[in-house]
Amino acid sequence: MSTDFAILAFFSLMLTYLLICEIFTILFRLTGLTEETARFQVISMLTTCGFTTAESELITSSRKRRKLAFVTILFGYIFSVTIVSMVINFFMRLTDGNVFHLIVKVLIAIIALIIIWYSLLKVNFVKNNFDRFISKIGIKAMFKNQHNPIMILGVFKTEVIAEVTITNLPEELSQVQLKNSNIRLNYTLQILTIIKNDDISIGVTGESILENGDKIIIFGTLKNIKKLFVKEKDFL
Repeated sequence: MSTDFAILAFFSLMLTYLLICEIFTILFRLTGLTEETARFQVISMLTTCGFTTAESELITSSRKRRKLAFVTILFGYIFSVTIVSMVINFFMRLTDGNVFHLIVKVLIAIIALIIIWYSLLKVNFVKNNFDRFISKIGIKAMFKNQHNPIMILGVFKTEVIAEVTITNLPEELSQVQLKNSNIRLNYTLQILTIIKNDDISIGVTGESILENGDKIIIFGTLKNIKKLFVKEKDFL
């Protein structure tokens, strides 16, 4: 294996590793974890450290999260073995004459990797479209329209701002205007935005009616959001 091929292979592997980290972060967010918690747990599992003891109940209490954790840890072991094998093989083939050129190529590969990763995480257009694409696949694969996936966008003491993808509209909201739904009275929830067709945001009024396929941005306690939109047997 030539050094050029080794660098290209290692770069491709690391890029795949980072993409998988982001994909699993999105999938864990769909189960109700915040982005910060999901990313930390995914990194812990992919680096074969497992998930942190203090937050282990977040993973073990949900059947879907347990399955995701198993797959994530499996990917972590596979990548660890592959990366170590490639690095050992790479250094065994080094000679004194190509060290300088190798360093230059490695630096170029690292810079390219940083640019791609920065674009994925920091450029809103790229990140939003990537998140939307993975979320669609994740919803179909993980939930199969059993319940309405919840993605936590922000936490404010006891309340959260969450995005709910409505795949199975609760009966008490079916064909009911929001002003007649008692969503505030019974659940103390506030719907902030309704998103149609993934990209059309409409104002929320008392006459608004929710439909399957809508996404809503909602404010309230996570417990009450789950109580309204999630069947517990589907969530576990």
